[in-house]
Amino acid sequence: MIRNMDVRCGIDIVDISRFIKIVNDGNTAFINKCFTEGEIEYCESSKNSGKKAERYAARFAAKEAVGKALGSGLMSEGVGMHDIEVIKDEKGAPKISLSGGALEHARRLGMSSVSISLTHDGGMAAAYCVMLLGK
Repeated sequence: MIRNMDVRCGIDIVDISRFIKIVNDGNTAFINKCFTEGEIEYCESSKNSGKKAERYAARFAAKEAVGKALGSGLMSEGVGMHDIEVIKDEKGAPKISLSGGALEHARRLGMSSVSISLTHDGGMAAAYCVMLLGK
């Protein structure tokens, strides 16, 4: 049976220097507001502050990209920063876990899958999200 599918996408790019300052200043209030415990644990597992900043920046871009694909953005329509989490699959590739308002919003849309791609180079971090909605 062939199902009608709708594809949504979202993209975001972030200047890593913003996150270098956050990491170097020890701005835990911002980090705790934006990232889940698992994301913080992963980002902080590097001893290199530049690598930590890259990881945080890429995850922040991912949250923005997913919010755009949902059509809600972040911090609106019940979608919070902790509702979108970047985790790793068994091979270490990034993937998205939705909870709370983001998961509810995705269910209302009829989301059948979500994929994320992260990158960082030249002082920038970017994320691209593809979401399939089944009808």
